[in-house]
Amino acid sequence: MLVLLDLSSVNASFSDVPEGHKYSSDIQYLQQFGLVQDTRFKPDTTITKGEFAKWLLKSSGFNGEGYIPRIKKRFVDVKYQENTYAPYIYKLLELGIVEADKGKLSYFHPKDEIKRIDALNWMFQVGGVPVPKIFDAAAFEATDVTANSRIAPVVAKALQLGVVNPGKVSPYKKLKRGEAAHFIKVGKSAAPNLTVTIMPSMSSDIIENQKFDILAGAWNRIFSNYLHSKDLDKDKLMYGAIEGMVKELGDKYSDFERPGDNSLTESLSGEVEGIGAVLQMKDDMPIVVAPIPDSPAEKAGLLPNDIITKVDDVDIKGMTLSAVVTRIKGKRDTRVKITLTRGEKTLEFTITRAIVKIVSTSEERTNDNISIISINNFGENTTSELAKIIGKFAQNQPKGIVIDLRNNPGGYLDVAVEVAGYFVKSGDKVTGVRYSDREETMNSSGSGELANYKIITIINAGSASASEILAGALQDYGISKIIGEKSFGKGTVQEISSFSDESNLKITVAEWLTPKGHSIDKNGITPNLEVKLTDEDRTAKRDPQLDEALAELRK
Repeated sequence: MLVLLDLSSVNASFSDVPEGHKYSSDIQYLQQFGLVQDTRFKPDTTITKGEFAKWLLKSSGFNGEGYIPRIKKRFVDVKYQENTYAPYIYKLLELGIVEADKGKLSYFHPKDEIKRIDALNWMFQVGGVPVPKIFDAAAFEATDVTANSRIAPVVAKALQLGVVNPGKVSPYKKLKRGEAAHFIKVGKSAAPNLTVTIMPSMSSDIIENQKFDILAGAWNRIFSNYLHSKDLDKDKLMYGAIEGMVKELGDKYSDFERPGDNSLTESLSGEVEGIGAVLQMKDDMPIVVAPIPDSPAEKAGLLPNDIITKVDDVDIKGMTLSAVVTRIKGKRDTRVKITLTRGEKTLEFTITRAIVKIVSTSEERTNDNISIISINNFGENTTSELAKIIGKFAQNQPKGIVIDLRNNPGGYLDVAVEVAGYFVKSGDKVTGVRYSDREETMNSSGSGELANYKIITIINAGSASASEILAGALQDYGISKIIGEKSFGKGTVQEISSFSDESNLKITVAEWLTPKGHSIDKNGITPNLEVKLTDEDRTAKRDPQLDEALAELRK
C-alpha cells in the first residue's frame, strides 16, 4: 500500500511556481516525495527519460537506494554505479516496461527528452492501470490521433482518466516537467483503488496469504533436502509454479508461455510457418478450431473439432496448449505426425510443414452475379482487402452477397468491428464487452453501405471468436440470415502480458455479447437454417451449405 505524506507539512515553494500556477497543486503533490532539491522547479522545461523514470517509480513507492537489478542485461549508456537514475531505469527494464536488444549493445538515452505517449505508457504499466485494446471509438475525443491507431488505446485511457484533455493531445510532443507532475498526480488520483505492481513486498497480497509460508517452505525444503537438488533449475521450477496457478484457474483460454516460445504472441500478419491449423483447448485436450485454407493441415484433411491426442507418437495429455503448439510447429519441409480422434475414429496424419500464406479475404462471382466473399480471419490485411473488393461494386453491383465465415477462427476484435461497419450503421452496437467490474460497447463507425443488399452468411464449427461477433451482429439486426452449422462458441477476450524474460501470460479478462446481449461463449451462434457438410460431401467435392445460401439469394 502506498502511504502519502500530509501535504500541509511539505514545503513545495519554488521561486518559479507562484501560487495559482496551473500546475502548482500537481507540483506540490509530487514534492512530498522529495524529488526536486532545487529552489526552482522549471515547469516549462522538458523532462528527460532518466528523470521521469525516477519521478514515476519513486512516487509509486519504489526507492532505488540499495537496489541491485536481478537481470544481467545492461544499457551501454547507463552505468549502474555512475548514473543517479540507473536504479529506476533498470527497474523499468526488470518490469518489462522498457526493453533492451537481445544479444546487442543497447542504449537507453537517459538524457533524451521523453515523449508524452511514452510517459503515459510507463505510467499506466507501473500503476497497474489496465489499458483495454477495446474501447468506444465513437466516443474517442482526440483530434490528432485516429481511433484505429496503435497508440489509440493508451490515449483513450488517458482521456478517460482526465490525464489529458479532449482535443489535440500531441502524443509525440516532448513532455515538460510541469506536465509530468500533472500526469503522475492525475493518473494516481484517478485510479485510487489500483495498487502499484512493482514487487510483491509492496504491491501484492501474496505475502499476506497464509499459504505463502507453505510455498516458501516447500521451495526451501526442495533445495535443502531433495536428493538431486544440485541438478535443479530454479527458473524451470518457478515457471512450473506459474503454470500451476494458471491451470488452477480452470480456464481453457488462459495460458502461460515460457521464454523461447512465441505461440501466444504471433500476430495475424499474413504468414505462418507450420501445418496451418488453429488450435484451442477443450476438456483439457487440444482441438482443431479450423485449418487455414490451402494449408498443409487442410490438404491433409484435418477438420474442425478434431481432437489431437499425440504428436510424433508422444501422448500430449496434460500438456498446455503452447507446449502442444511448440511440438507441432517447425521448419518448412519437415514432417510431423498427428494422431487425432474424430467421433469414434482414431486417425493418423503425417503432414509436411510449410510457409502458409494467409489470404484474409477473397471474392468470387457466380454466373448470375452473386458475390461470394470469403473472410478467412480478421488480421492486419482484412480491412484493406475487403475495401478493395467492395470498391469494385460501383462498377459491377452484385445481385446478392454471401459472407463465408466458415473455418474463420477469429483474430483482431477491432478489425471485426471495422468489417461490421460495412453492414451496421454508424453508432449502432456491434458487440458488448463484459469485464468483471463493468460493461463496454463497441459501436460501428462505418457507413452500413452493404446493409441494403440481400445477404446470407455461412458459418460452421470452425467459425470462432471475432467471426462469431460479426455473425451475431448481422443476425441480431436482421441484416443477414445465417446458414450452416452452430459456431465454435469462443466468446471471451484474452489479454497477453509479456515479461522482461520474454515469458508471456495470457488470461481471460472479458466476454463478448451480441448486440441483443446474448453471450457467445460456449453457446456459439445458432444458424437460422441448419445445413450440414458431411465427409461424403467433402469427398465428392459438394458444398450443400453454399448451395443453400445461393438458393436463398435467388428466391
